[in-house]
Amino acid sequence: MCGANETPKKPANKPTKRAAGPHCAHYVSYVLTVLDRLVPAGTRCAVIGAPLNSNVGDSAIWLGQRALLDALRAEVRYACDLMSYDARHLAACVPEGPILLTGGGTLGDLWEDSQLLRERVLRDFPDRRILQLPQSVHFTDHAKLTRARRVFDAHPDLTLLLRDRHSLHRCRTVFEAPAFLAPDLAFAVPPDALSGGSTVSHDVVWLAREDKESAKGPPAGRGTARKERTGPYVFDWTRETTDADWRQAKETLWRVRARALCRAGSGDPTGAIPALLAAYDGLARLQLARGCRLLTAGRVAVTDRLHGHVLSLLLNLPHVLVPDRYGKARSYWDTWTTYRPQTAEWAWTETEARQRARKLLAGLRET
Repeated sequence: MCGANETPKKPANKPTKRAAGPHCAHYVSYVLTVLDRLVPAGTRCAVIGAPLNSNVGDSAIWLGQRALLDALRAEVRYACDLMSYDARHLAACVPEGPILLTGGGTLGDLWEDSQLLRERVLRDFPDRRILQLPQSVHFTDHAKLTRARRVFDAHPDLTLLLRDRHSLHRCRTVFEAPAFLAPDLAFAVPPDALSGGSTVSHDVVWLAREDKESAKGPPAGRGTARKERTGPYVFDWTRETTDADWRQAKETLWRVRARALCRAGSGDPTGAIPALLAAYDGLARLQLARGCRLLTAGRVAVTDRLHGHVLSLLLNLPHVLVPDRYGKARSYWDTWTTYRPQTAEWAWTETEARQRARKLLAGLRET
């Protein structure tokens, strides 16, 4: 039954707000320059692909996108997630204007649900300007690459933004659509969404992927609060907290989303958008705050997640980035290292990562 929107209950413990590192401002300026030519001021647009998953990086991207569109004075008149896309609703809410596809690491066949939605939107709206926001690209299946090329090349007004030079070269080689380089949109996360924990519990935390993009699997010690002399605290942020207040806040936001979709399905898709955007933004902020608390529980972080690296930069957290399975992290590192601080380091192996983490930790103790 459709009803009034609910106001989400705030978690009981307020996290500490963090100021973004000054070295990150360049990325925001860069992407604004790129987007300014593609999304003119006053544009009414649709945004496809709001995150509902527990991957904190996707939430950071969403909030960065929203902040950038606000800065460009673009108005989001339609938004959807992977499960709620409706071409008729999009056409009713945005009868003309561009369609923006959310950025991330899903252009390819590693995360097929996102790729299939991307291709569906391109087929549904051949008469619209479609902008793919910054992505990494990886295809392993030639048949799926061929299918994507057919759909992409058939669209007369598609523009691709890629967040590393390897992906840029790949797209310019394979697809006919114009392709440009732009940094990850998570760098534009609003400062008030960056919040860390109130206490530091570990010398080193290790954010290690558990999914198909993990290079070798996590180091030993997952989820155990051990001293640094025996190893880091190891976790993946796709495992959500069991904190009752946090889960209640999330459930409330899911109900807001459900009621908004009910209203859209009852014949008022335009009127449903404000509540739907509020739900998407609230969920993203909730997940991002959780990720920041996990990272800042350590004095130093090690990670194979690209957004573990991005958020550590934003949080001024000393950290070590290590390889993922498909080279996404290294490609991004090679593209944008010019502006990294000295407290961000690369390591090829677990042993090297431990050594570099100890070096960063020693540097903190000397200051």
